[in-house]
Amino acid sequence: MNKGTYGYPLPPNAPTRVAPPKWTNYKLIKATTSTEVVPLNVYQILAMVWGGGGSANQGGGGGGGFAMGIVDVVPGQLLPTITVGAAGGSSSFSTIISATGGGNYSGSAGDIGGVGGTGSVAAGVRGRFTASGGAGGSATSGAGYGAGGGSGSPYGTGGAGGNGSAASMPGGGGWGGKGGSGSWGSNTGAGGGGLTAGADVQSVQYASGSGGGGSMSAGNPGISSTGGTGGGPYGGVSTLISLTSPYPALFSNVNGGGTNGGFLAIPSLSLDGGGGAGTSYYTVGGYYLLAGDGGPGGGGGGAAYNSRNGGTGGIGGGGGGGGGGINSNNAHGGDGGFGGGGGGASYGYGGKGGLGGGGAGAGGHGLGTAGAGAVILYWTEGY
Repeated sequence: MNKGTYGYPLPPNAPTRVAPPKWTNYKLIKATTSTEVVPLNVYQILAMVWGGGGSANQGGGGGGGFAMGIVDVVPGQLLPTITVGAAGGSSSFSTIISATGGGNYSGSAGDIGGVGGTGSVAAGVRGRFTASGGAGGSATSGAGYGAGGGSGSPYGTGGAGGNGSAASMPGGGGWGGKGGSGSWGSNTGAGGGGLTAGADVQSVQYASGSGGGGSMSAGNPGISSTGGTGGGPYGGVSTLISLTSPYPALFSNVNGGGTNGGFLAIPSLSLDGGGGAGTSYYTVGGYYLLAGDGGPGGGGGGAAYNSRNGGTGGIGGGGGGGGGGINSNNAHGGDGGFGGGGGGASYGYGGKGGLGGGGAGAGGHGLGTAGAGAVILYWTEGY
């Protein structure tokens, strides 16, 4: 009798087996395990594997590599060991599907971003696909701080983290879109990348924060009085609101939309969210402003001068860059969503990478931590 991958009989119709039209069930695995059992009435599993993101210094950490493949199984089968790497570590499904972690910052001054990790799948595995993580952003001549790179994904190579220069806050890379880069002396944050690119900051000092990239279009740069809108569809829109108490201010914090949220988007591999909007610049009390978060597939918006944190990326989106200026020690880079790199900050904390995403550089308070690896198992009963 023909044996399957692990010595079990092949499932029915194995030579002609096809993937289901949609994977309807999944399990996210964040720790190494050897106790996973195939559910009843399941004959094939799609395994997606991410390596951990790289660590940051002045340069951002690289995004983790990605690999996926379909494995024939039988109900009740004990799966082989699933290894989940820590930050910078490798993850694997047995010995047939694996992904390495993103590289740490390099260079004598720590200003060169880490390289992205890679994936590998054994020959003969159905549905095999690999993608490298995006490189971490670099600092310019030892000045500024680079953002983290996005992980590889089913959408392809991860987006690179934005590059930093003095007093600039770059956006983290996402699942395809690069993070926006900083500009010398701008004191504002760039948009995080989603499936498309986050916007760079303008070269004008104290300009408004830029929008994050969405799932279908790139973010838009901020202008002198209005934060940049996030990429669509359903991108965050910059809005002006006159506050009567405690003082007037320009305000913009509309989040990126999207009809799906969280892991509901993953089984169908469909991400349709927008990028978060950047904040507006205002000289009095503006540090209370919050940049918009990205929807699924969207990056967080960048924070303006006198603002606080960059927006958080949605799933597959990088964090937006933090703001500078008043109270800037509390202006942190935005955290990346699943697979997204952290946004940079000059004075506060660097943004954290999501699972598989690279950490971001920062100056005043501390570096953004890189995300660990992950494995997701998908299955559909009756297939």
